[in-house]
Amino acid sequence: MPHPYVKRLFTESVKNMQEEYGVRETGQQLEDTPVAHDVFAEREREFIETRDSFYMATVNSDGWPYVQHRGGPKGFLRVIDKKTIAFPDFRGNDQYISVGNLRSSDKISLILMDYPNRRRLKILGYCRIVTEREDLMQVAKLEPEGYGYSAHRAMIITLDSFDWNCPQHIVPRYTQQEIEAMLPEQPYPAQASFSLPTTQEVKKLGDDFIPVELTGICRQAEHTSEFILRPLDGTPVVPNAGSHIRIAVRGHDERIKVNAYSLINGPEQNAAFHITVLKETDGECGSYFMHDTPRIGDRLYIQPPKNDFPLAKNAAHSILIAGGIGITPILSMARALQASDASFEIHYTTRTRTQMAFKQQVTELAGDNGHFYYSKEEPPTKLDLNDILAEAKVGVHIYVCGPKALIEAVITIAGAKGWPKEQIHFELFGNPSAKQENDQPIEVALRKSGKTIQVAKDQSVLDALLDAGVTVGFSCKRGECASCKVPVLEGDIDHRDIVLDSYEKKAGNVMCSCVSRVKGNRLVLDL
Repeated sequence: MPHPYVKRLFTESVKNMQEEYGVRETGQQLEDTPVAHDVFAEREREFIETRDSFYMATVNSDGWPYVQHRGGPKGFLRVIDKKTIAFPDFRGNDQYISVGNLRSSDKISLILMDYPNRRRLKILGYCRIVTEREDLMQVAKLEPEGYGYSAHRAMIITLDSFDWNCPQHIVPRYTQQEIEAMLPEQPYPAQASFSLPTTQEVKKLGDDFIPVELTGICRQAEHTSEFILRPLDGTPVVPNAGSHIRIAVRGHDERIKVNAYSLINGPEQNAAFHITVLKETDGECGSYFMHDTPRIGDRLYIQPPKNDFPLAKNAAHSILIAGGIGITPILSMARALQASDASFEIHYTTRTRTQMAFKQQVTELAGDNGHFYYSKEEPPTKLDLNDILAEAKVGVHIYVCGPKALIEAVITIAGAKGWPKEQIHFELFGNPSAKQENDQPIEVALRKSGKTIQVAKDQSVLDALLDAGVTVGFSCKRGECASCKVPVLEGDIDHRDIVLDSYEKKAGNVMCSCVSRVKGNRLVLDL
């Protein structure tokens, strides 16, 4: 069955144009899709009834189109049933052109915009006009309560077909109320806790930092905000799903540190870097710095994108699993997969609905393949990894990002189900076990060089080695890549990484120096 919306619009002249531009094959695929957009579902009802304006087009008897903007309070456009929508025409707005056109042809087209989320719904239908003289009660029923304007007729539209499409070139626009809702829930303090890193301070960290301007801050969920960073030196923004940038931030000790944040950019978002940061009550300096210090227009410094969590090429299907703020790289992956028409599904879990960022966008991207779970709601809906990963499949890749416990569960269950290790990909957002309250200072002896290094209780072994001028490779600093693995000669290792396998941990002769420690106070490394 052809897509009804496409069937109406793909005339012979349109098909000829597609042939001319070499996209007729794509057009034929749209015609052959089994999706029947000829009845409104709950998704459309919710979208339609939260609009406060739309554009409608009619055609006159000479074939000329006329487009008119219609506005009113949210909910003035209503879904009556699965095939019908209606709205009131308020007094003082006669619409003589649109109404006159509809007397000669009842065909009508509506375009409903959602600027903040860069999407639109296009509707084709047939319009019937009901005046108050013909049916006063029907017109009165459509009047919004408390709006202050009465209606003198109703526009009843019977659906022919609809289509969701084309986010490109929709410029985000916001009402004052939307701006206020997106701002962080706590106002910025009169005196920020931290000051911005200076150019001189950042230069001491290396030469690969680039300046960016903070051009936007949008609240996306409880304690979670999106930050938009525009390069100031002409550095191109090339979206690469799974990549991250590192931002120079000031810590509680006034020292400049570098924190990594995954990009949420989709393929079309190439004007600025988009990241999302959770304000953690017990987090480290990066979270507090980003939420409390920079304001729109401020300059920050970042290291260019790096990808330690890339999508596999030519996967038959992708299973995307996100926990909490771990949605950020997963969202960029979903955007890339949808843009390439690849097969994927998303499983997204948070404690509560208010903590779930980007639910609307995930729903738009994944459709029926988007699954949401809330572990602390009543009743709770919990992620069933045994069911999701029940059968290992050739060409299917698993991607997981979120708390350490979620990642470890995915790795363990997938391994038990026979999934090959190379089909399991992960990135850890924060590592609560990396630093613990009962951590004690450590003395690290380096057997080969004869050096002895002191590690403070709130310092990682890796950072202590680097501060002492010892060359050690590293990348993630979260215990997930093994780049900082060092050989251990003595010490009862407290493994806190998620990358070493059970055999390496049991052997006890290597450790990830960025997060792991020893249970005593002395460690001997073969360095």
